[in-house]
Amino acid sequence: MFILTTTYAKKIKSVFCPRLLVIFCVLLVSSAHADNNEGKVALIAAKGSGIEVMPMREIRRLYLGFKSASSVSVKNPVLNVQSKALYDEFLKNTMHMTEGSYKRKLVKRMFRQGSVVIPELASLKRLNEHLQKNIGDISFVEISSVEQMNNIEVIQILW
Repeated sequence: MFILTTTYAKKIKSVFCPRLLVIFCVLLVSSAHADNNEGKVALIAAKGSGIEVMPMREIRRLYLGFKSASSVSVKNPVLNVQSKALYDEFLKNTMHMTEGSYKRKLVKRMFRQGSVVIPELASLKRLNEHLQKNIGDISFVEISSVEQMNNIEVIQILW
């Protein structure tokens, strides 16, 4: 029995190890060629707006309807709802909320303190046009989308 087990183990080892090595190499090469900008999200504004890097707390305050305390050049935030996944990631990573809790907080703030509604734009073209017309407004996009937009500058990388 021991001789059969050793022989069988050598057969498995001689077939299995090269296949495992090939699979590992393919995975390693495919992950090395992944785009470095994949998954990165940037805070953007129109060129010449004069908006500088701001802490995440300040970005959270802006997207909750409060005015910026540190930067006078930031006027209003704009929600980019072009991609549901990007929007959900923004709410999770920046606001630390789900979509439902974020909407409830905005409605509560609007009725209690009379804050304005934060505009939601569903296309990059409309977002680009809005930012050009309203210098000082900010929004978030995937870093790969910035190349498709005109006269837009990246203020900071959010994540």
